[in-house]
Amino acid sequence: MRRLRSPALCVCVVAVLQGCGGGSSASDPVISQPPVGDDTPTALLTNAKTEAEVLATFRASYEFALDGSERSKGTADAALTATAEAGAGVSSSEFSVTYTAENSVDEYDAVKYDGEYLYIAPSRSMDCCVVFAEPAVASADMVASHSETDKRTQTRSIRVLRTTPEDAGVTALAEIPLDDGFSVEGLYQQQDRLLALTATNWWGVFGDRSLESWQGESTGLRLYDLTDPSNPSALAEVSIEGVLVTSRKTASGVHIVSRHSPTIDGLVYNPTDAEQSSKNAELLENLDWDSVLPRVSENGTALDLFSAERCFSIDVDHPLAPAVLGYPTVTSVITVDPQTGTVTDGLCYLEFSDGAYFSSDALYLTQVDYDSPSDSYRTYLHKFDLGNTLAYAGSGRVEGALFLGGQSDFRISGAADYVRLVTTRYTGDDADRLDHSLFVLQADPREKKLNTVGQIPNETRSDEIGKPNEDLYGVRFVGSRAYLVTFELTDPLYTIDLSDPTDPYIVGALEVTGFSNFLHPVTDELLLGLGQSEDNEVKLELFDISDFESPRSQGVLTLGQDLDWGFSAAEFDRHAFSYLAGATTDRFTLPLSGYIRGFDRLERLQLLEIRNKDQTATASLFDLGYLSVEGLASGEYADSSLSRGVISGDAVYFINGANVFSAFWNDPFNQSGPH
Repeated sequence: MRRLRSPALCVCVVAVLQGCGGGSSASDPVISQPPVGDDTPTALLTNAKTEAEVLATFRASYEFALDGSERSKGTADAALTATAEAGAGVSSSEFSVTYTAENSVDEYDAVKYDGEYLYIAPSRSMDCCVVFAEPAVASADMVASHSETDKRTQTRSIRVLRTTPEDAGVTALAEIPLDDGFSVEGLYQQQDRLLALTATNWWGVFGDRSLESWQGESTGLRLYDLTDPSNPSALAEVSIEGVLVTSRKTASGVHIVSRHSPTIDGLVYNPTDAEQSSKNAELLENLDWDSVLPRVSENGTALDLFSAERCFSIDVDHPLAPAVLGYPTVTSVITVDPQTGTVTDGLCYLEFSDGAYFSSDALYLTQVDYDSPSDSYRTYLHKFDLGNTLAYAGSGRVEGALFLGGQSDFRISGAADYVRLVTTRYTGDDADRLDHSLFVLQADPREKKLNTVGQIPNETRSDEIGKPNEDLYGVRFVGSRAYLVTFELTDPLYTIDLSDPTDPYIVGALEVTGFSNFLHPVTDELLLGLGQSEDNEVKLELFDISDFESPRSQGVLTLGQDLDWGFSAAEFDRHAFSYLAGATTDRFTLPLSGYIRGFDRLERLQLLEIRNKDQTATASLFDLGYLSVEGLASGEYADSSLSRGVISGDAVYFINGANVFSAFWNDPFNQSGPH
């Protein structure tokens, strides 16, 4: 098996970005870094290679992959990162918005709401299960009036509805039909613009899947004018070769991270004889620059985005360089102006990325590498400051795995020129299979490094995060504090002080039954947990954290006691959690799924409040009841992950697939719908 020093990396990042990230000089690291000689380059990534040199590295990646020597994997399956400031995703207006990991970073979702108009996308999960009551014609450019839809054949469409919260009303206005072969991964909505993130397929976030998996796929963005919401019109379309990794919207625009492996006609991915291997070598030798990079088009016109100077690859002489070559993959991140649909910048990185975390002023590409010599996972982070262009700010590496996705996004958080993250490492020891570590890294802009300056556990602070064999569940960074939940038999809630980045430490712990998958900061003194009880019921728990050293339970609510196998999609997907903060009372919703008598499926939207939140000692949880999916045939029920709640004034809207149910907040059982 051929072993090479490093994977080459080429990230295509299209971005016009505002607000440069902070970058003071790093203090001397507390945790030792690999030794660096005087003649050793300081930056792990380089953009100094010529096109010929980049192509040579890409060919070497293919040679490694075609040996059939896919990197063996350990058995760890760690979940990962990205966290928020207090109150992220919480609206300060009279209506709820998409719950996000960061206050200033929007996230795509199947449902968007602006206080009056409701937009519902038929995501992939909806394709299999939802029957639209009033279908529209499939056309790339047509936008159908709602009044015409009953004349047309059924297709998947983005629904546009108008709400009237004063009477809890909702009226369908229009449908935006979609092409066959495309699914909408989610929507962004900004003023009079609607953006649909599209994909031909989706293969998950793990970058070392077989190369053929994401060949021939496409990711895109479609922009619609909502000046007249009853008659939306198509404005622009962007297409990128490759599969979607993730997307976010910042003040700079909509950023799309995707992954591409070129299609090479005639290439045999598992050669069985010398002739096939020789033919492969010939094909690779003839690779040119344009055939390697993903094609990006804007309104059907190809864009010339990527030059050698804008493509980054790993410097093989750097002490942090991986021991073996990765897959021949181009990870691309493009930024699109949400008002015009114009692609504004481009970068590239030749290697896979597992995920991306966006703070308000920086992008961190994450990459989990399996190191065969040590039989362990390490996580690489590559930071790019968000400015007029995306500028490389440095790279770092920590032990353990950090995979982005779902509630695991809360395991990483940026704060000024620091980034904090929690990783998990599989030990192979049956007595204690999992080790969890919290790292604090600081950017050194001069040397393009992310130096580890703080870590727990360490030699001085040796207390482990979690008891033996406890997995990691809910994580939340809030300012200079962090909250972590581990679980095997009981749920220890850990409180961690991060006020000194060089000396993080565990302050306190609370053991309760069950566990929390999701943590939401209510106030500086109250924390809400959502998870499962010891009886496998959906559990909400309010924690008093006013005494940071001694957190205590302020009260517990269990939901769905009448259901078999009850669960809430909000345990795993923050977008299913809808929250509206008030002065003394906060309102929130979460979907509840389950069965009665083992076979009758039920989908509900639970309505809940936190009362007296301004008086910590008397703050309490209150269950107001629920809306439920009614009046549908069994085939019209959407997957539980496609349930959303929207709170608008005293009205509440329950979106299940493409169907909408509505009621007044204080009278949920008197509902109307499906609309």
